[in-house]
Amino acid sequence: MSTSNQPAAGGQPSPDRPQGHAQAEADHSQGYAGGTGRGHDVDGQNAPARNGDAHGRGAMTAPTNSYQPYAQPTGRWEYVPGSPEDAQRQQQVLKSTDASLVLGILGVTVLPLLAPFAVWQASKAEKLGGRATAGKILGWVGVALLILVVLWVIFLMAIWGFAMSEMQDQFNSSNV
Repeated sequence: MSTSNQPAAGGQPSPDRPQGHAQAEADHSQGYAGGTGRGHDVDGQNAPARNGDAHGRGAMTAPTNSYQPYAQPTGRWEYVPGSPEDAQRQQQVLKSTDASLVLGILGVTVLPLLAPFAVWQASKAEKLGGRATAGKILGWVGVALLILVVLWVIFLMAIWGFAMSEMQDQFNSSNV
């Protein structure tokens, strides 16, 4: 009894394998693909190619270990610091970047007084070599909102003061 994956000598089937499997293995080991992109199934009939479409037109595929010079690397790439100073600076960059983003979001949505701090943290991160574009943009949008809120409060205070002086004048004129 033969236990190898190859057919018996001379391409003859071994006693433990049927005729079709031995022929298919022999064809595969010799690199035979039928010439038309079709292989042979167990019964010896033509079958669609395994890597092609249903009509037997084999798809052209590149080997899996081919070199692609401009392809993006797979997986996640992260910065690995070379020295403890680089690691400490990278930690400061990450903290400043995260702080600018959080302060920028809070400055736009909840409290515009936090927006200038977002711009400050973003510029600090950029000085250390990081990128804090989102925090800086949100910070400047928050600063613009802060300016609009301050102008609105000044306008409301002016109207309130004008209304109070009119009410005071009307009260004084009615008491006389």
